[in-house]
Formats: sequence, C-alpha cells, structure tokens
Amino acid sequence: MSEKQPNNLGEMLQEWWNSDAYKEMQKSHQESLERAVGKYFMLSESDKIDMLQAICYIMCKAESEGTSHRGLQDALGVYPAGFWVSELMDVHNALWSYYHDKKKEKELQDDLDALDNFIK
Repeated sequence: MSEKQPNNLGEMLQEWWNSDAYKEMQKSHQESLERAVGKYFMLSESDKIDMLQAICYIMCKAESEGTSHRGLQDALGVYPAGFWVSELMDVHNALWSYYHDKKKEKELQDDLDALDNFIK
C-alpha cells in the first residue's frame, strides 16, 4: 500500500503570494488598469458615450442570449486576452444572473398563462 503524499497546496500558494513575481504581477495589473482608465478619460464626451453605448449593447445582447464568459470575450472581440480583465467575470456573472432570472420569470408567466387558458 502506498503512502499518501502530504497536501502542500496551501503552502505553495502562500509561497506564490509572498513571491516577488506575484507582487510584480499585481503592480503590473494596477498600472494597466490605471492606464486604461486614463485613456478612457482622455476621450471626448461624445467618444465616451459611443464606447459606453457599444460596450453595453454588445454585453447585454450576448448575455441575453446566454453566453459564457469566453463567449462574452469573443463578442467583445477580446478573446483570449480579455480573460485578464479582472472585472469582466464579475460583470458577466451579474448580467448572466439578471438575464437568467428574467428568462425564468417569463417562463413561469408563460406557464401560468397556459394553465389559466387551460382552466378557462
């Protein structure tokens, strides 16, 4: 009978979180985020509105069709690099839940209407 190997995942993760490479990755991510926000605020008001309108439309359309996180990146034209946009998964999850709940409410109402029509 073989001996079970100890689970060192926690220790390995702690080593990574304490490493210079992890700290450099965090710093690089923060600089990238600040650069992106800076670029956005350099746009004219008209360009900001166009960008917001386009992004909201693309995201809501994709999410209302039940897309995945990868599918959302693809719809936005940023797959696979969009994986690293930290808040994109949060937005995807929120919109997915919203459209999923909306669809379930519609299905329930359709079922109730069908039952009501059947009873009449």
